[in-house]
Amino acid sequence: MRPLVFLTVPVAVVACINSGSLPQPISNGQADDPDQPGSGGTSTGAAPPIDAGSKVVALPGGAGGVGFDDLRFSGNLASLLVPGGRTGNLDFIDPSLELVSSVGGFSSAATYTKDTSFGVTSADEGNDVVYATDRTTKTLSVIDGKTRKVVGSPVALADVPGYVRYVAATNEVWVTEPASKQIEVFSLGTSGPTHAQSIAVAGAESLEIDATRGMAFTNDTSSTLALDVSKHAVSGTWPNGCKTSRGLAVDRAGGFVLTACEEGLVVVLAETSGAVLGKAAFGSGLDRLAYDSLRQRLYVPSPAASALGVVSIDSTTGAPALLGSVEATSDAHCAVTPGGGQVFVCVPSLGQLVYLYDPF
Repeated sequence: MRPLVFLTVPVAVVACINSGSLPQPISNGQADDPDQPGSGGTSTGAAPPIDAGSKVVALPGGAGGVGFDDLRFSGNLASLLVPGGRTGNLDFIDPSLELVSSVGGFSSAATYTKDTSFGVTSADEGNDVVYATDRTTKTLSVIDGKTRKVVGSPVALADVPGYVRYVAATNEVWVTEPASKQIEVFSLGTSGPTHAQSIAVAGAESLEIDATRGMAFTNDTSSTLALDVSKHAVSGTWPNGCKTSRGLAVDRAGGFVLTACEEGLVVVLAETSGAVLGKAAFGSGLDRLAYDSLRQRLYVPSPAASALGVVSIDSTTGAPALLGSVEATSDAHCAVTPGGGQVFVCVPSLGQLVYLYDPF
């Protein structure tokens, strides 16, 4: 693998982001606009997506397409973490500035083949350090989040990685390896990540951590698995009602686990018991989720609906309710939010993110 390098380049932004704000939606005289409630149409089905306005954030080398998968927001670094797949870059984006910082040197390819399993596809931050996985080389890299400099050499993984997460309670890094049905655990020390053990799991689709309760969650096909992070063991296997489980999010304050079903459902489970607290239907082709814990808003991209669903989570019961949706692209399957109604949705075919605002 080529040495990892650090680049800082200006973002190509259409209608540049200023102070993280978006203009109010512009009415086109149709019922899909929030300032035209009830105008036209008598449908009793779900309301059509709202045209809430958008801004494009292009990524270095992204033109022609990028196989996006995992998107994260680091509050410590005030940056979105955007693994750029075939571009060979891990991009850091400040949501309020016209600047992208890129750490390059990961596996790269000249053309986009709609492959979401090429190059750097997952990243997470802990204590200002970013951990990123390259699916092509099956390696884990460490990056100083403040200086954007690579620390040490990439560490070999036991199998092709899925998702990487920092586990604060144990000061470890966990990496899902779906083909081997395991989560590889790395301890952190002065010499960098060191393989500690592997945890056998029935499935390893997605990975989210609740540092407050010392729990981790991943998905099997039709169930969500809870793990005790200190014991490195599965503590519960909970049927979630999905035909195909995909993305996860965790409401740490409420103690809720939010699961996306590919067929078009969001399911909320109780963290401690796995009890199903409610379901909300939206679109299909669901994959990655983005969650604003302060506003208790779950953002659900649906390629089939060409829209971003906005789901509220009841703070007491955990019950989900679809508030409406915002127009997106037909290949939008992943999203990330820094909070405050800002949502960045991936557009794989164009190799860019689209910045939307929650109007609900």
